[in-house]
Amino acid sequence: MKKYVLVTAMAVFVMFTACNTGGSRNASDSSADAPATEMMAADEQHAEMNVGGSCEMCKDRIEKVAGEIEGVTLASYDLENEKLHFHFDGSKTKVETVSKALAAAGHDTDNDKAPDDVYNSLPGCCKYRDL
Repeated sequence: MKKYVLVTAMAVFVMFTACNTGGSRNASDSSADAPATEMMAADEQHAEMNVGGSCEMCKDRIEKVAGEIEGVTLASYDLENEKLHFHFDGSKTKVETVSKALAAAGHDTDNDKAPDDVYNSLPGCCKYRDL
């Protein structure tokens, strides 16, 4: 009986602490006790754009290129709908910068077309224009 009570108490303790740890924060956040609203950039914006892609390699490349731009805090590519959703600090970058970087990496966007030589150098599975 004591074992049952001890196991139950430990399970309740673990669930309570897990619910209060602020699990939605990023590991890179500097203060675990600061409210989430204080950790967002003052000029945080959200955007979505169409980006040509056809495989998981494209998804990885698109997210990497967008994520490496200074000011981009999140980049997530939906391969099925060929859409990039991203969050960024508007005081550090803008949508046009992300679009141009993706085109330079070989992926057409709503506003910028990838140069043919860059597109042609992509692996065969990444040739989204041919689909």
